[in-house]
Amino acid sequence: MFDNRSPNSNQDSGQNGRFKTQLMSLSPLKSFFFTYLVYIAAILALYLLNRLLFLGWNWNQLQGLSLWQLVTSFVHGMRFDLVIVGPFIFLFFVATLVSFKKMSHILAALLIVIWTPFLFINFVDIELLNFTGRRFTRASLFLASEGQTSNLLQYKLLSLMTLCGIVLLIVMSWQGFRQLLNCSQRLSIKQKFASFLVLLILTVVAARGGLQYKPISYVDSKIVDHPYAHQLVLNSGFTFLKSWGQKTFQKEKYFADSDLEKYLNLNPDLYKAHSIIQPEKWNVVLLIVESFSREYLSAQSMPFTYSLATDGVYFRQAYANGRRSIEGIASILSGIPALMEEPFLNSEFATNDFVGLGHILKNKGYQTSFFHGAQNGSMRFDAFTKASGFDEYFGKNEYLNPADDDGYWGIYDEPFLRFQCQKMNEMKSPFASVVFTLSTHQPFKVPESFEQSYKPHQDSELPIQKSFSYFDFALSRYFECAQKQSWFKNTVFVIVADHTGPALNEKKSTFRQKFEIPLIFYSANKQALQGLESNQYAQQIDILPTLNDMLGLDFKKKNQLARSLFDTGKKTIALYTDHYYELVGDTDLGPEHLKAVRQYFSEGLYDNRLYFPQALGK
Repeated sequence: MFDNRSPNSNQDSGQNGRFKTQLMSLSPLKSFFFTYLVYIAAILALYLLNRLLFLGWNWNQLQGLSLWQLVTSFVHGMRFDLVIVGPFIFLFFVATLVSFKKMSHILAALLIVIWTPFLFINFVDIELLNFTGRRFTRASLFLASEGQTSNLLQYKLLSLMTLCGIVLLIVMSWQGFRQLLNCSQRLSIKQKFASFLVLLILTVVAARGGLQYKPISYVDSKIVDHPYAHQLVLNSGFTFLKSWGQKTFQKEKYFADSDLEKYLNLNPDLYKAHSIIQPEKWNVVLLIVESFSREYLSAQSMPFTYSLATDGVYFRQAYANGRRSIEGIASILSGIPALMEEPFLNSEFATNDFVGLGHILKNKGYQTSFFHGAQNGSMRFDAFTKASGFDEYFGKNEYLNPADDDGYWGIYDEPFLRFQCQKMNEMKSPFASVVFTLSTHQPFKVPESFEQSYKPHQDSELPIQKSFSYFDFALSRYFECAQKQSWFKNTVFVIVADHTGPALNEKKSTFRQKFEIPLIFYSANKQALQGLESNQYAQQIDILPTLNDMLGLDFKKKNQLARSLFDTGKKTIALYTDHYYELVGDTDLGPEHLKAVRQYFSEGLYDNRLYFPQALGK
């Protein structure tokens, strides 16, 4: 695209030669600024191509946008692109001012090396955003060590597009720099100084995203009334830089401690134990299902799981407390909601004191274990579950049949659930065991034998629906195994999602629907479920206080954002992702209520007293 060879070169011909001749015939200053603008336009065109790929790849989520909304999103997206593009191209110009030509080339090469990752994460987010629910930030860095290299094979097309984009950036940047160098050498000292000042001012404006009072921020991307459109507007390089320069989480203070209580999920008997079952101790099995949206569960699509919901206690108004697996496990096992950008497990607060369900159970004589069919160490589950009191960890390393590996994430659900069922026979009652499934994770791969026999329930099924039919089959086989065991009739099963999956109809999907999950309590002995109030709002962080009451664990510390599902009364659940909050429930959901939730959570993290704040301690 750019070339620094002389226009008189014998290699120049045709339109290309005439263009360069006309360019060099301009005054040095005009020639320089023209080259500068062409360079910026070419790079912006590359970012435009990236945004078009994002639109095409995620069309299912964005197809509800009108043509005008799409144009508006692309135009405003250029503001976020210029935040990255403007400073880099200005630095290339600065490199041309270095006296030693060799050194200027070294500086330009270094700038390209620094710039490349910013475009790379823009391409990666085309698909990664479907896992994280937000553009790339500092908090996303933990994902670098997750998954397997073979996972890239499922994204051959995206990998090829990414490679092409990076090659284009390198070629265009290098050629652009050489052309700028050629033009700047024709400038006088005064012209160079004047150009530097003008471009510095323009670069500052570009880096701020315009001439508005405050620099551009996340909120400026929400220009279209659509739950996903701001992701199209944003630039991942921008979100990464923005997150790096900010505190992970801000401490909020809106109310005096004495005024905070009325907004929280308090019950009248704050520290009264609800020992529903005495004196018998029940085994507990927690099944955490990957990417399980409430809308997937029906008698037609998941008949066995639906039968458990019908025969057990099914909370039809249940919500996940986060949008990622690493957030879901902290909510379920430790009662920590995801009300900040960075996952708790990966944040500066990970060293805080936190309640571990495993510790509470161990103190009552339970044997504890955790099962996850992925590579040991995946998502740091092994470290976190150990810190939560689960002594035994069973991952892919402990599963000795590699033939059952799906080639992407780990062991298929059906054989791994059978493995867990058999292992529980070796445990001494009472025991508490958690199993985290994975076959319903992207790319939703199922065993070949199931693939051949599977018949879609409708013509336009999404890939995830087939994987949930497989999970339903795997769960039925799991219960066939469990029902034969001596411990089955004395066991409480809790089935819950880590987070939701892709919406079946994104056009009708709302923000809160991205958190709607099934929550099922099941036991062959109905006595264990007596007193559970299913006609109420529920959330993942309610599981810990509910088991505390159900099993008579008598644990006194409370997180006031949660509440036992044996309790009744008005309730509020706070949902959060990507700098946006929403409250659901049957209480006053005004701005004051949200402020109280934010204050309670932020003070709890900063003061290391999330479960027993001083204002509420009795």
